[in-house]
Amino acid sequence: MMMALICRFPFWPVSPVIGSGALAVLLGVAGIVLSVIMLIDCLKRPASKFYYPITKEAEYDRLVWAGAIVLSLGFYFIGAIVYFFVVKRAKPETNKQAQPTTTSTSEANQKPEGQSQKESE
Repeated sequence: MMMALICRFPFWPVSPVIGSGALAVLLGVAGIVLSVIMLIDCLKRPASKFYYPITKEAEYDRLVWAGAIVLSLGFYFIGAIVYFFVVKRAKPETNKQAQPTTTSTSEANQKPEGQSQKESE
């Protein structure tokens, strides 16, 4: 009795409704859909949008990620999941010190007193 309860435990809330076999099918279909969406995103993404390049200048990143996604279809879709968190949700690094400060147009157009137009150019 206890062994039957332990074996069914991971699927017990869903089992009376759709059965544990149906849950496995639903997870498999969801994994294939996720993999197809991530593969399409990978193939359409320009090289400049791979913020953490794997290869030199992100030249072959598209090929590497597409291969990882396709090859992981038999391994619980881990390539699509990793691609989602590493590439799709990645934010570009912003360095606040490297960004120039902007000035208003009135300050930028002002010339020091006594300076002619030819001297400022």
